[in-house]
Amino acid sequence: MLAEKHVQDNQKNVKRDKKAKIAYIQEATCMLIATKGYENVTIRDIAEAAGVSIGLIYKYFPGGKFDILKEISSRYTGELLMTKKPENINFNDFPGYIRNVISNILQYTKENRFLVKALILSALLDGEILEEYKKMDKTDFEYKQHKNASELFCRFNGVEIGDKDPLEVFTDWGIMVDGIIFYTIYSPNFIKSEESLTDLMVDLSLKIWGYQDHKIFQDQASQ
Repeated sequence: MLAEKHVQDNQKNVKRDKKAKIAYIQEATCMLIATKGYENVTIRDIAEAAGVSIGLIYKYFPGGKFDILKEISSRYTGELLMTKKPENINFNDFPGYIRNVISNILQYTKENRFLVKALILSALLDGEILEEYKKMDKTDFEYKQHKNASELFCRFNGVEIGDKDPLEVFTDWGIMVDGIIFYTIYSPNFIKSEESLTDLMVDLSLKIWGYQDHKIFQDQASQ
């Protein structure tokens, strides 16, 4: 019994140690990208900042820094889009949902301004991140996560995209969100207030997703 308990304790310690090291790697990557830019960060930089070996990073993240970035992204995507608990979403209120999502994204941007700035700038100018995304296949977790999010958007009453691919619409929506955030980071005077910025992004989101308020049509028809 004592020997079995000792083995179980060791296994728990190994799991905790692995989780801690992965967290160190992710935190170091975020810090380096925020200060140096995605394209200038090497695996050696990350290893030194995280206090781990290069081999260990490739053990946990075979695809290198892009795999680290995907892991970080997937950690927050569910929270920002509120897809982890769809049972708590009111599918009759797409405008309200989008407003909450935009507010979450703006709050995350505010708290991680330099990281968001560096990532968007790298994607726009260097193209390395975009090229990596193009290589993703349909079995990739990030691809599945975006596809699931796009399909969730289409479940809302009033969202009408016709025969368009939901994932393509989701990608267009993401480009719009990234573009406005990038512009506001570099030109903070562009928007008078966070409320007006939210209103703008919500209005554009509703247009991109072809939202039609059926309640308005029903009220008009009954008059």
